[in-house]
Amino acid sequence: MPPSGRRRHRDRDQERNRSSSNNDPQSAPVDPSFDPSELFTLLENTCEACAKIPTPTEGELHTLRPTEIARLRDLLTQTWEAVRSYLSARPSAQRSAAVSHQNESLLTPLHMACKLVDPPADVIQLLIDANPDTLSWQDTNGWLPLHHACYNGASCRVLQILVNGYERGKETQDKRKRTPLHFAFFPRDLPNVGEKRSEGEGNGEGEDGAGNSMPEVVRLLSDSGAAELHDEGGMLPIHYASAYGTTREVLQVLLENYPESLTKKENKGRNPLHLAMVNAHRKYSPTVVEFLLEQAASDIINVYDDDNHLPIHLLAMLSKFPPEKVKERKNAADCLKLYLDFKPQASADFLTAVQTLPEWLRDIAVISDHIQNILNHKIVMRFPTMILILDFFFLIFCIVLFEITTGDTIDYLFTEGTDYNQPPASSAKIALTLVCGAYFLLREVVQIISLVALGNFSAWVWDMGNWLDVSVILLVFFFGSIMLTGEPLISDEAFRSGVAITKGILWMSVISFLKSTQVEFSVFVSGVIYVVQRLSAFLLALGVILLMFAQMFYIVYAETPVCQCGEDHPDASPFPHCSFLDSLLKVYTMLMGEIGNEMRYSTSHVAQFLYVAFAFLVVILLSNVLIAIVTDSYGVIKNERAAMVFWSNRLDFVAEMDAILNITKRLGGGKKGGVPGAPTRVLEGQNGDQFGYDEEEKGYSNRRFRAGWKSIMNLFDPNLYDSYDVNPSSFEFWCYFLVRFAAVVFVIPIWLIIGLCTAGWLWPPQVREYLFQQKRAAISRADMAEQVTTQINELKEEIQSLRMEIQSEMKSDRKEFALVKAEVEAVQAEVIADLLQVKEFMIHLLEMSKDHLGAR
Repeated sequence: MPPSGRRRHRDRDQERNRSSSNNDPQSAPVDPSFDPSELFTLLENTCEACAKIPTPTEGELHTLRPTEIARLRDLLTQTWEAVRSYLSARPSAQRSAAVSHQNESLLTPLHMACKLVDPPADVIQLLIDANPDTLSWQDTNGWLPLHHACYNGASCRVLQILVNGYERGKETQDKRKRTPLHFAFFPRDLPNVGEKRSEGEGNGEGEDGAGNSMPEVVRLLSDSGAAELHDEGGMLPIHYASAYGTTREVLQVLLENYPESLTKKENKGRNPLHLAMVNAHRKYSPTVVEFLLEQAASDIINVYDDDNHLPIHLLAMLSKFPPEKVKERKNAADCLKLYLDFKPQASADFLTAVQTLPEWLRDIAVISDHIQNILNHKIVMRFPTMILILDFFFLIFCIVLFEITTGDTIDYLFTEGTDYNQPPASSAKIALTLVCGAYFLLREVVQIISLVALGNFSAWVWDMGNWLDVSVILLVFFFGSIMLTGEPLISDEAFRSGVAITKGILWMSVISFLKSTQVEFSVFVSGVIYVVQRLSAFLLALGVILLMFAQMFYIVYAETPVCQCGEDHPDASPFPHCSFLDSLLKVYTMLMGEIGNEMRYSTSHVAQFLYVAFAFLVVILLSNVLIAIVTDSYGVIKNERAAMVFWSNRLDFVAEMDAILNITKRLGGGKKGGVPGAPTRVLEGQNGDQFGYDEEEKGYSNRRFRAGWKSIMNLFDPNLYDSYDVNPSSFEFWCYFLVRFAAVVFVIPIWLIIGLCTAGWLWPPQVREYLFQQKRAAISRADMAEQVTTQINELKEEIQSLRMEIQSEMKSDRKEFALVKAEVEAVQAEVIADLLQVKEFMIHLLEMSKDHLGAR
């Protein structure tokens, strides 16, 4: 502090001393040498010393070493004893002057005491008794002592004393309009360093890390309207509680004091659920999310903030936790499960948000009942069904046309005597092939535009299926253009190789399509991919072994008569190891089981040994290892990952369809009805599930198709004759028979063919549901076993952590015991030394008294 500042504070303190002496005639005048800042300096130095000791962060109390806790405890104990001694040894005037001292930040000793960890209630009471007015004094930030006490987790008894002394403090707002109730929810994980006090005087066991009973604290601070006061950001205390996490009991207290707070928004348009999902990684966030949704799910779960974000958007943006953050990931996953359990609306924004979730959260989302119900419902709507069927039609049509046109083109371009001035014979077929390519190009362009409009273009970039589609489009247009022009722009070999690769990619697209529409096929394809990934080390080792044997066989037979004989007689069968590439090809075929004539190695004992070694090591041993790896890996993917992969692919497709419908609706000016299938409001499903409402479900034709198909299927009800008294001899029986015959031979086939020709648009809803709805993923025994194993491992980790904490505490206790023992021994030694001195002194006195008596 500058000298001028010290003079101002000293003059102000002296003036307060004089006024205190005048107001208290029984008190002695203040000693001019008395320094009123001594008490403040004592507390300030303690605060500075505590600040130098590392303090734990939320959930990391174990990072504070026992020695640091002991040091902090000793420092605070000495400070509180010094404060008690200081106040008890001073007259009232000096006590008042001391507690009234303020530094340049307008902090008093009461402010400083409330800034320390777990201040004793008796010390706070002594400071207040010395000058009760300090309870209402605010520092430069507008903080009362009550603000500091709430921020630093003071005990409920201390808070009660501060409130009793200044009731209006509960509603006092600082410069940022925050009340003490706002500060009560700041995260803290404070060590137990306070003095040992009797029951009722301490903090009591609670949630906030300092031992506070949070429900009591919140009830104390919110009973006079503080729960309805917001800060400068528009945040109520319940917003703070939701963001930082707390218990159900605390939230219930806030709700009782301000029931409307659950739906209130802060200045960014975020309600308490938004803030809880932003902080989903915190310990109590799942508890907060569950409470909020139980109380007002319909009012808060589908609400957008000012940035047009749903609560799940915020979870997706702020849940980028690495695998080592196990607790944070578990908390975020629990919040997501609770959110989905309350069935948010299936809007395009919601599906986009699910797409943008990190992979580990997206896997959890896609196997939830709500998401699978949504995807099953949306996939069988007319527009998505039409796109699926058109994709398949054009893909197969493109493959067939490409096969025909490439064969004709090879005959046209690479046959001697071809007249290149004449157009290719299959120009119309080539043009149709290019039309197929144009369809796929249009699909990709519309998809990109839709995702850009939703702000989720990254989903297109990271989807490998889209790059496969792009490859198909580029290759079809490239080779289609060559075939259409009829000029050999590239070499014969390059054309053949490129066309072969294109056909392979086209068939890979068929596999990708089937993987996205049938869960069983997804299991197979995912299993193959997973197995290949697991075989990387095996394939590397196998490649090294094949190269080794190929090289050894080649060296054994290089420039031998066996190879030279083949050169002299071109018609003779060449020996398979006369060149390195031939040798490598031969050992590979031997691996596949094509051993051939083993007598070919009879001319060389080394070759015979290599043959036997190869047969044992590669054909017998490695083949069985390969079978074991494949079996184990396929079982893993079948039980764990297949459903996640399938439903993730279906989510991408459905989200893409919703995005296209949204764009089409915007381009249509938002007219009522829009594109058939576009979601406009919420519809309750058969099981109470909420889905995006679509116009086709209320359309007359769709209801008629559903009812008509149901009537046809009722004709084949096995209990039909039980309902009506008919038999083969009755006229009604033959009427039913003729109607059934007509339905099977004419009505059903014609209806299905017409629906197929219209890409599923005229199919009854039941047919679309039969083809494209998939069973929801069920938990298999393997999954249950893995969950049990995971829980057991988590318990083991918790037990190990608890054991380490106990060992650390025992070690700390042993050190403290050793210190206490050493102190006791030191005191004992001092006492013995003092007793010896007393003994010597007494002996000396006795001798002196004897001498004195003898002299008399």
